Amino acid sequence: MLSCKRPDRNSQNTTGNSVTHREYRGANTEVRQNSTSSEKPTQTSQNSIKSSSREGKGKSVSELFKVLNPAVFRVYGVLGEDEYSSGSGFFIGEGIGVTNYHVLADSQEAYIQIGEDFYEITNVLSKSYPGNLDYVIFETDYKNNSSLPISNRNPQVGEDIFAIGSPKGLSNSLTKGTISGFRENKRIQIDATIDHGSSGGPLFNMKGEVIGITTSGMGTGSELNFAVDIQALPFEKYIRY
Repeated sequence: MLSCKRPDRNSQNTTGNSVTHREYRGANTEVRQNSTSSEKPTQTSQNSIKSSSREGKGKSVSELFKVLNPAVFRVYGVLGEDEYSSGSGFFIGEGIGVTNYHVLADSQEAYIQIGEDFYEITNVLSKSYPGNLDYVIFETDYKNNSSLPISNRNPQVGEDIFAIGSPKGLSNSLTKGTISGFRENKRIQIDATIDHGSSGGPLFNMKGEVIGITTSGMGTGSELNFAVDIQALPFEKYIRY
């Protein structure tokens, strides 16, 4: 399928020292799957997220984070015995998620983490290799009740942005910055911090709309980082509300 490893339920909000060029890898871990995947969460509804987007700059980043955060999650791929990789991802529709291809490359199995529970990635709908757009759109057996709004306009250099991801395993951390430029392969250059474990997470404009997928950086803590332009993905055919 792709590539990752089975995480321990205690891996959330911990920092690891074994970082590969891909993301994280760990050992002696167990995935705890939730057998009640048909149940929907009672957190934030899709309508609430849509309403937040319409209100735009009327909300602060803190307020937007509270609304958007439930639709962002950690992603794991089983690479082999006692070995996994991890990154971030987000919902764009009911049961439909997005992450970077490089987070799951070579995985035998793949999972998302919601709270302390793990849910299987069941089907890859669309993908592009790291040398190109570096994304995977997938189905999962978790039936989410919230997904993120996607911007229908092109961002501009100098715009304020923020990202949600799990750098070094610190789940759903927020970083802020600006758009620094636009580069080859539909890359948005940003100065918001993107570290190992953040790859695959959403990049937002100040209305709380997704404008990109955080993808890569030039080093730990660097202010030279990149996201794939969300408009380059064929997301419209997979969105289900």
